[in-house]
Amino acid sequence: MTEQTDRLVDEIHRLQEGWTRRHEEERLAEILTSVEGLELTELKNAINRRDDHHDLEELVFGDIDDESTRERILAHFASAANDLGRVGVKVLSDIDDTVFPMIHERRYPRGHTPVPGALAFLQALDDGPVDNPLSRGDLTFVTARPEVAFGLVERSSKDALRKAGIASSSILAGGLAHLHTKDAMADGKLANISHYRQLFPEYGVVFVGDSGQGDVLVGQRVRKTHPEACPAVFIHDVVATPLEERTRLAGLGIHIVDTYVGAATIAHGLGLVSGEGVTRVVDETISALDEVAWEDPQQEAATRQLVLRDVDGSR
Repeated sequence: MTEQTDRLVDEIHRLQEGWTRRHEEERLAEILTSVEGLELTELKNAINRRDDHHDLEELVFGDIDDESTRERILAHFASAANDLGRVGVKVLSDIDDTVFPMIHERRYPRGHTPVPGALAFLQALDDGPVDNPLSRGDLTFVTARPEVAFGLVERSSKDALRKAGIASSSILAGGLAHLHTKDAMADGKLANISHYRQLFPEYGVVFVGDSGQGDVLVGQRVRKTHPEACPAVFIHDVVATPLEERTRLAGLGIHIVDTYVGAATIAHGLGLVSGEGVTRVVDETISALDEVAWEDPQQEAATRQLVLRDVDGSR
């Protein structure tokens, strides 16, 4: 990151603190529309790496109240992306039951110990199929949990992710209205993904979720709405999806997986993950299995069998 980008990020973050007044919104718009090309991409990524909830989504869709100002910023982002072309793929991931076994996942003990291989898989997607991707370490998590005053949900989620090994991430939270049904949860996540696509149109997206709370529906809609920008969706299965349904969804680009080793193997076949990335997912998954505080021997045996099956399939 250049000294100029550092300076702009510092000024943006100062402007984001507290209530953003009209002249401050204008200054934010002036900064964001004055930067072009890869420098703009680097600036947006740097804004998203902040530890609190003041990320790019909060800036454009929260701090900027004036609709015409927001549209001017987004139009500049779109124009810059058209000139730049596709620069990579952003990873958008659910949290509950996708990263942490919290609700429907019964193959692992509930809590804030990640599903073995989950973080390694997200990192492999973030790294991509080649070394030295433009953007690394800025994973974005999409959750149906409501955002509340002062970003408390975001901060608590980031704390859990940091403890699990994700040093830098941004979080797109939901609202109370999106907690009632799976369709409502899907609608909330889709609204956030739509925002994200407008903020980073120069990137494609890969969505990672689970089969417990509407993420299959999210994946179907994202693939239908942005087929050219979303090469694949990966769904961690927590409800024993039948083979026939898995096959049908795979035909739509939505891959239902039992383990993240299986997910990494599919992603490698699609050109999204390197061979080295698959190896890391395999190694970290097997290592993490030995650290799980299993509830009983049957749980451990059944889960290890699934992992070893997918390890064999990755070779």
